Amino acid sequence: MIAAAFRVMLLGLVRDRAALVMAFVLPTVIFVIFAAIFSGAIGERIRIHLGLVDLARTATTERLATALEADPTLRIARLSVSDVAGATAAVRRGEVDVALVLRGDLDAAPAGAAPADQPVVLVENPARALATPIALGQFQRVLNAALPDVVLARIVADVERTGKIGADERAFLTQAFAEQRARKEPFSFASLVELRTTATGGGNDRVSYYAGAIAAVFLLFAAMQGAMSLVEERQGGLADRLTAAPGGLAVIVLGKFAFLVVQGMLQAGLIFAAASLLHGVDLKPHWGAWLVTTFLVAAMAAGLALAACAAAATRQQAHLASTFGVLLLSAVGGSMVPRFLMPPWLQQAGWFTPNAWAIEAYQTALGEGVSAALPAWGVMIAVAAVSLVAAVGLVSRRVT
Repeated sequence: MIAAAFRVMLLGLVRDRAALVMAFVLPTVIFVIFAAIFSGAIGERIRIHLGLVDLARTATTERLATALEADPTLRIARLSVSDVAGATAAVRRGEVDVALVLRGDLDAAPAGAAPADQPVVLVENPARALATPIALGQFQRVLNAALPDVVLARIVADVERTGKIGADERAFLTQAFAEQRARKEPFSFASLVELRTTATGGGNDRVSYYAGAIAAVFLLFAAMQGAMSLVEERQGGLADRLTAAPGGLAVIVLGKFAFLVVQGMLQAGLIFAAASLLHGVDLKPHWGAWLVTTFLVAAMAAGLALAACAAAATRQQAHLASTFGVLLLSAVGGSMVPRFLMPPWLQQAGWFTPNAWAIEAYQTALGEGVSAALPAWGVMIAVAAVSLVAAVGLVSRRVT
């Protein structure tokens, strides 16, 4: 009996080719994806997208810009903006992870001169908070390696302003530092960089990112579990009887779609309610945009789940799609690890996942508002509509 039971299960798995692939091929694919994500999210392998603006255009800023562009651990994009506000807008829109604005000469001011504004401005996005210390660390490393004379000269200028050394000593030290550019010892540059943020001050932008990311995951999981009733009804013979009902199976699928959308909106509402009560995420300024985004995310998840379960021949296939499929989409789409920490090719692949568009929609809707969220809304409307049409067509064809 043991051998017979073993043989029955083996034959069932072998004959179900889709389940066979998802049981043995998909786990390896998921491992490769996770290995790429986590191996690229540590140490110097992290290649953040840094926007660079040289407003000063002095000899030292040109040297620094050239060194930054030549560094293999950075992805530099020259931003076509004319001020710090333009760079801030680019970071807010997600064009780059952080922006580095060189607005003044890096050389230290001489003794007696009025302290100038910090010559470098680093613009961060709270939703990508981890990118800030990475950018600062890589900036310091490049600065020490390519412009050690500038770093040391600024330190000497600070000492000179205290009156501990005179002009002759400063000239001597400046000359000595200029001859030691090959040294790469780290030095403090707190007086060099000013940190700015894209946060509006109306809420916790960092938490709102993860609220959207987690909502995308659980809406997909819940929708897949609810859509499995399509497989159960077909295997139990109930779908054949439902075809005789007014409207046929199309009405049944639409009813399930409506239920899953309402269920998803309630789930997302609870997640963001917790974010608001516990972490200060402020939804009031963008309440309408949040509501539209939540409706579209729920509709997209419901449509994809119904289409996937309509395409599944067995419950085992639907179950594997709901676990491995959602897990894979969530990993690549940024629900588990922020996409800016991934290798560039995975960041681009993330745009083919519903999670990435859901996160993008929440970020733009709760940040810049409706106008910025329109592209993401358009994608989600298209995905939801195509998926729903596919689900109706697949269900009708399978029953026929």
